[in-house]
Amino acid sequence: MVPRRRKAGKLKQPKSETIQCPKGDQLELAQVNLDKDVSPSASSPPFAIHSERSTAEQHLKTSLPLLLDRWRIKCLLRCYLMKLFFLPEYARVFDGDIDGVPDDVKHLSIDAKSIKHVGFESLERFRNLETLFVTPTPGFYVDQVPRDLFLRLKHLRALNFSGSHILELPSSFGNLKLLRYLDLSYTPIKRLPDSIVSLSNLQTLRLKNCFKLDGLPEKIGKLTSLKHFVFDILGRSGSMPHGIGNLTSLQTLSNFFVGTDDGCRIVELKDLVDLTGSLCILSMENVSSFEEAREVDLSNKKLVGLYLRWSTYRECDAVKEEQILQYLKPSLDLEELEIASYGGFKLPNWFSDPSYVHLVDMKLYNCMNCECLLPIGKLPALRFLLIDGMDKLERIDEHFCRDGEDQQYHAFPKLENLTIQYMRQLKEWTGIQNGDFPWLNKLQITFCPELHSLPVLSSLDSLKRLELSCCPNIKYSREIAHVPNVFIDGKKSLVHLKS
Repeated sequence: MVPRRRKAGKLKQPKSETIQCPKGDQLELAQVNLDKDVSPSASSPPFAIHSERSTAEQHLKTSLPLLLDRWRIKCLLRCYLMKLFFLPEYARVFDGDIDGVPDDVKHLSIDAKSIKHVGFESLERFRNLETLFVTPTPGFYVDQVPRDLFLRLKHLRALNFSGSHILELPSSFGNLKLLRYLDLSYTPIKRLPDSIVSLSNLQTLRLKNCFKLDGLPEKIGKLTSLKHFVFDILGRSGSMPHGIGNLTSLQTLSNFFVGTDDGCRIVELKDLVDLTGSLCILSMENVSSFEEAREVDLSNKKLVGLYLRWSTYRECDAVKEEQILQYLKPSLDLEELEIASYGGFKLPNWFSDPSYVHLVDMKLYNCMNCECLLPIGKLPALRFLLIDGMDKLERIDEHFCRDGEDQQYHAFPKLENLTIQYMRQLKEWTGIQNGDFPWLNKLQITFCPELHSLPVLSSLDSLKRLELSCCPNIKYSREIAHVPNVFIDGKKSLVHLKS
């Protein structure tokens, strides 16, 4: 990101002629807490003054060095930022005031209003420009780039058009051989130039919320330096280009659409061993066999988010989908898990494996053939659970909280929010023991028209909010009198119906 700077042409240098930062000092900004004043002149030191002098002296000896170190780091940081802001290589332009920007500027942020006033042509004199950030301005739209712009700005390393109205990039874009970062997010761009595949140094490509993008260049597999690739639904094509598996340097891949042709199958993910962050795999119905799923080996990829989605309207082979999902077991680094439109009769056992100590969020959408639930209550860190659209599930019992092997633990020890909705055949929910759900704060049950029995809610001491909608057969009793906020069909309830 380009640092902020005052309006170009009116920038004043600080009073001191030069600002020297000590060489070799590495500022770990993520570890510096600037919310508190830690300078030695602070009025109240962060330790207690005890009555005994020896105790106070001991605190002084241990605390003062820490305070001085933090104060020194803060001074270094301020010095570094002042030097950065006043470097002539950096400029920020708004309201069209571009005349004062020196020709040798390297990093430029300019708003869309200025581009409309002075045109892209005014940027051609900045032949050493390495960073160009065009910021959106309400009421001013940048939708076209001159054909020859990138013939002159050959030194660009970072280009950000996010939030603009760019419809396409000129073919001269392929001349940016040094480009490492490209962000076209939140634009109506329809296609990328084929010349993009010649950018051998490109490391980051962001296409988030580019919903009009019809597809990606077929030879995108040539971008072998690419490390971060973020995009959403690919317009009407809904398929990946061939050769994603060649991008073995990828660390971030937001989505992967499974195809049926060679070069588009799920096995393209096999060699992407450096993947981290979150990955959404769509069109899961195109995975041909469990052997393909096993070959992908998601367990050796340090993903923190995994989202698996089948198409809603299709003919499903329940047994085949069970086998496939069983072999898509992610690593134990997982924090979020979501599946949608899965057609198996049951979920794989790894869904309830207590070894997933980082898993905090699970969402199960439209698992239309699932007839039972696993003991998800064994997950030690789960905080949010949503179960939606299990049309064949008729009963939630003690197996939801625990299996038959160990009856001693408290189920769902960290769960805060539980949502159960659109369960057309669900008739009863039982099996909660004292001590289960010790942190449950919110329980929401929506559109379960056959549900007539709830577990003993009086044991849920932590419950603060209960929402019941379109559940006409549930009878409410005094056992929910301890819940301060009860909403029935969207209205806050002041009285409970008799059991």
